[in-house]
Amino acid sequence: MTRPLTQSDLLFPINSLSFSSTLTSIKRSALSITNRLASITSDSAFIQRVSSAYDLPLIANERCGSWYIPPSHKAESAYFKSTDGHMGEWGFSLRRVNLQVLKVVGERSGAVVVDSTRRGKSMPDALAKTVPIWCCVLNRTLFPDSGPHDLYTPPQAVSRSEHAQMEKRIDGFVKQFREICRPDVERLREQVGKPMRPIWVTQSSNLPVSPPAFEDFCPVVLCTASRRVQGAEGSEGGYVQGAADDHEAWAKGLTPTLFWRNKETLLRTNEEDLPDVIAGLVKEEKGPDAVPILIQPTTNLYISTMQNLDLGPFDVVISCSPERLSTTNAEYLKSKKYLHLPCQTGKLGSRDLRTQLVHLSTFFPTLDSPPGKVLVCCPTAKDLSVGVALAILCLYTDDNGVVWNERQRSKIDKTFIKQRLSWLATTSPTLNPPRGTLQSVNAVLMPNTSTSPDQSTSIPPEQLRLNLVDADGTPIPQERIVEPPTPPPTEPNEPSPTPKERPNKASRIFTSLQNANKPWSFTRTLSSKLPTHPSGTVTGTAVFTTYDPSPTTTTTTTTPSPTPPPTLLYAEEGNFITTSGLHFTARRKYIYQLQQTGSPEPSPPHPNPYISIFFHPDTSTPTPKQDFGGLFVEMRDLVPSGSVKEEKVLEAQNRDQHLCAEDLYTASWRFGGGMVGRDSGEKGEEEEEEEEEEEEEGEMWWEVRYDVKGPKKDYISETRYTRI
Repeated sequence: MTRPLTQSDLLFPINSLSFSSTLTSIKRSALSITNRLASITSDSAFIQRVSSAYDLPLIANERCGSWYIPPSHKAESAYFKSTDGHMGEWGFSLRRVNLQVLKVVGERSGAVVVDSTRRGKSMPDALAKTVPIWCCVLNRTLFPDSGPHDLYTPPQAVSRSEHAQMEKRIDGFVKQFREICRPDVERLREQVGKPMRPIWVTQSSNLPVSPPAFEDFCPVVLCTASRRVQGAEGSEGGYVQGAADDHEAWAKGLTPTLFWRNKETLLRTNEEDLPDVIAGLVKEEKGPDAVPILIQPTTNLYISTMQNLDLGPFDVVISCSPERLSTTNAEYLKSKKYLHLPCQTGKLGSRDLRTQLVHLSTFFPTLDSPPGKVLVCCPTAKDLSVGVALAILCLYTDDNGVVWNERQRSKIDKTFIKQRLSWLATTSPTLNPPRGTLQSVNAVLMPNTSTSPDQSTSIPPEQLRLNLVDADGTPIPQERIVEPPTPPPTEPNEPSPTPKERPNKASRIFTSLQNANKPWSFTRTLSSKLPTHPSGTVTGTAVFTTYDPSPTTTTTTTTPSPTPPPTLLYAEEGNFITTSGLHFTARRKYIYQLQQTGSPEPSPPHPNPYISIFFHPDTSTPTPKQDFGGLFVEMRDLVPSGSVKEEKVLEAQNRDQHLCAEDLYTASWRFGGGMVGRDSGEKGEEEEEEEEEEEEEGEMWWEVRYDVKGPKKDYISETRYTRI
């Protein structure tokens, strides 16, 4: 009997395409890179209209938000996660406190936060719930007396039941924020000015014709960049909702900065050629040079990437990468204390970190106390280096932010680690290590002694040595590194003549500064180009008093330090009147030291005595360890600069610029002839008479000028001191 024909008899199997594979192909075409970039461009135009309508700056909620804002229009980045707003998981993240947003909101009395979401929602949970929780927690923390500061949520996205459950948790979030992060409430309140209130805007919203005024609060406009696509698909007529979301899956290495820099080229390239064009742009792109970030509130612990890293300003360098740091400066092999923690990149690096962190306990006791400027670096400055910095903050940093060479705390728990982690989070939102890195740090800081035997912490010699390379980047073998020759000793029968010692100019000026019974009167003029730093005039008095540094102590022995160089404590108090008419009381302290020739010092050797200026930590309960802060500036040799009204004047420049976070301080000094006094060395009778006449004419005055340049500070400070 003949079998009836079926569909498979009529069509070859290779031509029988499944319905699902056809839909997948169509969907992939609709979500192409070309369609995504075109959709981002269209949504960006809407973002610009929102910014203009409210006359407010744009803040990108990373990582999606930056795609919709041209870099020149982006005022700041924020890191609000949708996971902190998921149903039943509402939270206020202590790792993402986003305090940098307050500065932008305060400067412009509001801001627009930009984010997007894919199909299925009109706005992301980050904007619907996470940011409203954040606003409410900050309002209740900073403005407790003007409450009650209700929680505001969008009714179209958050039900009344969910809103009520969220609001019950707010007071608990406030308590955690205060106890663990310990924010500077007064400074933050002054920064933002008024409570914040969220306002939601989508592409279906009606924008104001002219910028509205908000008298009682700072508006935080939560703007969803993409319009909602109807139905279950993520695209509509070539438009992709939330086109920038999950860019690792589609961008092929393209970044928001690369996109906006090459937007026209990318938009006119056809889909087939686009991957190759993007690959070429990514290959040509050079990462930005390293810009070290100072971790607040410390004065000497920095984090940085490794791209074109300048090691010059730092005394101690710790690198976390597959290979050691390289340098062309052979002197750094001697002058820099270096530790390499070999770690792979990515998740494998987090595992490596667990075995490498134990080397800190061997390395740190070999450092000076305090160790000077400490830099921790890794390829991204967002992962391994942050983990190492967290370990240093927990182990070797006191409550005032001073890093020492000996352990500061015997017992460490999770609460303490969270407190130190908040220092990183409030310094920069990018300093938020991944979970794997945090787990490695926790395992080292809180070891399970019952199951984990003590690990050897001996450090292989190659991990303590920078990699010396030539100008072409070729490594120089260790055996070819030539040590500078040591001069031969003087023969006993040929003694060197000993010239009669004369006081150095720096020594005489240092002596003239001390004035326990005769204060200095000073006038300081501050001229700032940025509205964030006030301009004005400070008038007041300053005194120099002798200062006795405490002996160096350890946990096992007490060893007296070598005879310290002459040291003075500088303390000033004055009245600061800004150009806007505000009055403040200004107080400041520094440590002045006269560095003698051949004495131990934090900088390279210097042929003549000179003056160093250190920070002085102002604390209510000082301890011996708090006698010194980090090095601020040092004077070069004093040189004549002509005369002022027939009076001799000496000038000095700083030896090195001072790096404070991202801002550079340049210092210079001028001293009147009366500050130098008479030289008591060998001089002819006529020379002594001439100098005595000059001394009688010279006045006791001196000046210091600081030129500060950087992204956060741009001002000139000029101070003149005269003897009362």
